[in-house]
Amino acid sequence: MAARRIASLVPSLTHTVCALGARDRLVARTIYCVEPRSELGGVPACGGTKNPDLPAIFSLEPDLALACTEENKPEHLAALRDAGVMVHEVMPRSLDDVARLLADYGELLGVDARPLLDDLAAARRELTAPPRRRAAALIWKEPWMAAGGENYLDGMMAELNLENVFRDRAGYPETDLGELADLAPEVVLLPDEPWCFRDADARLLAEAGILGQALLSDGKDLCWYGAWAPGGLRRLAALLAD
Repeated sequence: MAARRIASLVPSLTHTVCALGARDRLVARTIYCVEPRSELGGVPACGGTKNPDLPAIFSLEPDLALACTEENKPEHLAALRDAGVMVHEVMPRSLDDVARLLADYGELLGVDARPLLDDLAAARRELTAPPRRRAAALIWKEPWMAAGGENYLDGMMAELNLENVFRDRAGYPETDLGELADLAPEVVLLPDEPWCFRDADARLLAEAGILGQALLSDGKDLCWYGAWAPGGLRRLAALLAD
C-alpha cells in the first residue's frame, strides 16, 4: 500500500514529493524544506536535517520518513524505525541515481513518475557539454571546504564535463587558497548555499592567484537532487556556456 502520511527530512525530497503530486500526504518537513514555497505553508516544520524534532514528528503519526544517508544522522533514523515508521533512505551520487530515485518514489507513493523521468532524460540529451575543464565547487569558507568525490555535487560536475580537482578526496575536504591556487582550476563554482558566496569572494580568489573563472550559482542547482535535477542541470549548463 502506498504511503499516506509522509515526513520528509530532506529539502530536495520534500520538493520531489510535491512535484509528484503527493503534497497532500506531507505531514512534516524540516525548517529548510522551503520549495515549492506556495505549497508548504500548511506543513509543520519539525526541526532541521541534523536536529529533527522527533517528538513533534511522532505526534503527526507518519507512516513513511524520507531521508538521505549523507544529510540525516543514523541515530535519528534508527529512532524513527524503532517507533514503527518506515524509513526510505537514499544517497544519490549521479543523475543515474536520481533517475532510480524518481522511479522508486513513483512506486513508493503509488504515483506516475514518468513525466519527471522524461524531463530528466530530456535535460541530459539537451546538454551540449563545453570542452572538459578542471573545476572546483566550494561549499564553505570558514574554513574553506570543497566538494570532493563520491557525492552528488561531484556527479553533477561530471555530467557538465567538469573535472573535479578534489575528486580523489571523498566527501567535503578542507582546503585553503594556497592549495586551490596550486590545483589551478579553470572554473570555480561558488554556490549560495550552504555558504552564501558573493562577488567579494570571487575577488578574494582572484587576489589569491586563483585565475579560474569564478561563477556564482544557485546552490540548489548543484546540491538538490530528485525533481530539482532537470532544471538545475539546464541552468548550470547555461551558466557555464555564458
